[in-house]
Amino acid sequence: MIDQSDREVNMGLRAPPGGTIYEDENWIADHGMPSLVRGYVVLKPKRHVEEITGLLTPESATFGPAYQQLVGAMNLALAPERIYTCSFAEAVRHIHFHLVPRYADMPGIGPELLPAVFAGQWMCTEAEATEAADQLRSALSR
Repeated sequence: MIDQSDREVNMGLRAPPGGTIYEDENWIADHGMPSLVRGYVVLKPKRHVEEITGLLTPESATFGPAYQQLVGAMNLALAPERIYTCSFAEAVRHIHFHLVPRYADMPGIGPELLPAVFAGQWMCTEAEATEAADQLRSALSR
């Protein structure tokens, strides 16, 4: 499912579709690659951190507000039914919080939905991911 272009984005060699969505002194967020779902956002610390226990106090203190702002923007701009949040640090040993929107045309089956998402059932194009990133930035600025 992950192609060379996705690897380049994940390794920081190429900008994600739509560029940076959110950034503060400790956190950065962009559209996830591969583009598994339109509006799939990845929030990660700027500093290399492999586990949540490795976060410094300022990073921990700003995580909640960053997360809340992103979820609020996702709800406003994308109107999903739900937003799932999970954390993985396997392909890249750096903590990532994946904010995965579930839209009305996707079944409301909780964690059972994720295998279908990660299998690419609702993949979007790079143009759709870029459009979602633009909409999220706009919602964040309101």
